[in-house]
Amino acid sequence: MAGTIILFVLTLAFALLWTTRTLDSQAADQSMVQMRNEQDDMLARARMITLDYTKWDAAVSALAVRDFDWIYDNIGSTATIGRAVQLVVLSGGPVRGDIGWTDAGGGRETTGLLSQGILDAVGRRLADVPDDSYGGIDFFGWSDGSLYALGASRFEPVDNVISLPDGATDFGFLVMGIRLTDDMLDDTARSFLLKDLRIVRSVAPWQMGLPLRGQDGEPVAYLAWDRPFPGGDALHQLMPVLGVVMALTVCLAVLGLLLVRRSAQHLLEAKRRASVAALTDALTGLPNRAAFNEMIARPSCAGGRSIVFLDINGFKRINDSIGHAAGDQVIACIARRLSRLGAPGTFLARISGDEFVFVVTGPDIEHRTSRLLSAIESRLSEPFSILGHRMLLQAAVGYAVQEVDDLPGDDLVRHADLAMYEAKRQNSRVAVAFSSMIGQASIDATRIEQGLRSALATRGELSVAYQPITGTDGRFVRAEALARWSSPEFGIVSPSRFIAVAEQAGLMIELGRRLLTLIRDDLVAHPDLRVSVNISPLQLVVPDFVPDLLHDLSIRGIGPDRIQVELTESVLVKDTQLVADHLRKLRTAGFSTALDDFGTGYSSVGYLEQMSFDTLKIDRAFVQGVRDSGRRRAVLRAMIDMAHGLGLSVVGEGVETDEDLVLLRELGCDLVQGYHLGPPMHIDALGARWLSGPVPAQLAV
Repeated sequence: MAGTIILFVLTLAFALLWTTRTLDSQAADQSMVQMRNEQDDMLARARMITLDYTKWDAAVSALAVRDFDWIYDNIGSTATIGRAVQLVVLSGGPVRGDIGWTDAGGGRETTGLLSQGILDAVGRRLADVPDDSYGGIDFFGWSDGSLYALGASRFEPVDNVISLPDGATDFGFLVMGIRLTDDMLDDTARSFLLKDLRIVRSVAPWQMGLPLRGQDGEPVAYLAWDRPFPGGDALHQLMPVLGVVMALTVCLAVLGLLLVRRSAQHLLEAKRRASVAALTDALTGLPNRAAFNEMIARPSCAGGRSIVFLDINGFKRINDSIGHAAGDQVIACIARRLSRLGAPGTFLARISGDEFVFVVTGPDIEHRTSRLLSAIESRLSEPFSILGHRMLLQAAVGYAVQEVDDLPGDDLVRHADLAMYEAKRQNSRVAVAFSSMIGQASIDATRIEQGLRSALATRGELSVAYQPITGTDGRFVRAEALARWSSPEFGIVSPSRFIAVAEQAGLMIELGRRLLTLIRDDLVAHPDLRVSVNISPLQLVVPDFVPDLLHDLSIRGIGPDRIQVELTESVLVKDTQLVADHLRKLRTAGFSTALDDFGTGYSSVGYLEQMSFDTLKIDRAFVQGVRDSGRRRAVLRAMIDMAHGLGLSVVGEGVETDEDLVLLRELGCDLVQGYHLGPPMHIDALGARWLSGPVPAQLAV
């Protein structure tokens, strides 16, 4: 018995010591990984903020003419405000020496915020960054007794079309810094459960330390914190118990069982916490998609549950305009407001970036769902204050109530999702209920997709109609090519319907090629025909779109100057840089370009300048009824004057009466389009009225 007890005590002591060291080692490793990730995030944030300001045509233009008032108003004031960065330094190029601002400087311009040695080293490192690479560097550095996470990048023009003084190539570089404050360290320490986190010049033996490297790669300081000892702390707490165990050998077996039981409880609790974490959204603390899927997997009877599906409208614009940090705060604020609507039988989850779902279960489901929808509308109608920005948000809301027994939860979610998309399509401010009509629309979309696939595999169903675009004096300039589909099954299908289905089903590339082939044949047959073609964003981003189109036109002797490529405003806000690159390729190849339906989307004067369009097409909504409204006339005149100021020709759409035509002529509109001038028509009708006639068949090859 004594030997057994001694062996048990030794085994227990070894196990405890091993467990203690393992826990301590894991905790230390985890704290180092967490702090290294925090360091990387801080440097990446400083670098990306700096890139946003240096890859900016307006900033390059201001530096080229030494407009330092503009530089302060648009760059230096960033440090003065101090929300994103607290230090801004410009050096090189037109800047003699260096100038800078801090949030403690009261907007005063100063020099020497960073040592000349640091600035020289930054300049050398940036010289190794390739031009047009959208690259920069990051490091840590001291300024006026404070440590900063610094990002640096050269000023470079993004759009090579901007006007710069002759010989202007070096515009210097920009350094922006985020100050490491005690409050920031305290927040980080609380987040990662660290003790005594601080910035030091050297690390003590009992501390853990992460070097913060400067521009030369050498540490300029360290983040130091007390080494965590969760295992040691636990062992220290157990020492009295172990002493009693070893002193009172008679109770060893009982105490051993108690300790094993306690360890098992700890493991179960850790497993429970891990399970909760796996089912929780990290940003909002709400249940995530996995938890939601578990919830809807449970069976329910008719009238036993409903799904309310929310999607925040325009959320991408928030991320693009004021940053992803603001977007995260918006999501967190929405989650807090919605979570206050919780009641017994109500489950709220965040299932994707800007999508939230309520599951309502229990009796009186329709009444409770109606009350929840009213509460959601009320909560979301209140303004949000995010990073100093006051904003009003809208959500597309759709819902579905289970009406039959044993309806799978996935089907009920799909119904609510379809209702939400219907609310988004209608731009509805109130919730939309799922109905058989919405379900039938989804089924119809599937049938239309199948019919469109058949039409693409055969000839004769798809065609092109042409609507003339003329000068205000009646002379023919070009015709807009419009897609048409005459289906044996559905009859005449609206372009807005089948083009939307084609984009969702991945058929837009193939459909676009078919329509361009038909247009190409008409251009060959009518040498004096010039066309305007609306290109889908899915076509535009295909890498070989422009080379393939040029090759196809070249072998048939069609000049690209006979084709104007139209894009809608919605294309511009999705990927501005990519669209600008493709437009430059089109214009370089000889195509002219136009922005269609101007005024119905989100484009701005900045977009128009960056994209370098040739023509602006004003949407019919601004033309119709303008004679009866002085306000509309003023808006229309301002749009035309703005376009002319940017060197664009203007097409007024929706000309339905002679009065519309006369008014647009008076306002200075260059070209007009509408049923008053001619409806969309077959190429033969267009040729008979507006063109000189087709070439002989043997020449149209």
